Amino acid sequence: MKKNKRIKEDTLKHTIDPKDLMAVERATTALIGTAISLIILGFVVEKFELFLQLISVELKEKTQVAMPQLVHVNLYNYIGILIVGAGIILALYTYHYYTKWIMHLQKGQIDTDKNIYFLLSIFVAFIGGLLLASMIFI
Repeated sequence: MKKNKRIKEDTLKHTIDPKDLMAVERATTALIGTAISLIILGFVVEKFELFLQLISVELKEKTQVAMPQLVHVNLYNYIGILIVGAGIILALYTYHYYTKWIMHLQKGQIDTDKNIYFLLSIFVAFIGGLLLASMIFI
């Protein structure tokens, strides 16, 4: 079993240019970093609800004035969950992206996958617009 694995690795090393392999690994690492960033951003946005509730309790205790109710706080909860979910999906897709590129490199083909970058930029723009709208109107 070890011998077959070693032969397979040696064949892989000889069929793929190291510069191409390293470029794919850099792109994959960047996608994983983006996925981690999305997960962290989603967590922070989701916990923003807790921050708003704590601030309103503190202000109410110090000023003894009735504070307005936080009616739209659940919106941040849903946005945060959506962002974390997108980060998880991107992390899982990254493995597919990597294996697809390795197969292309083994065959000596070059193919671009513009869809992931398009979808990622649309999603980030959508979340940014949603957060901007929540800051302006809520």
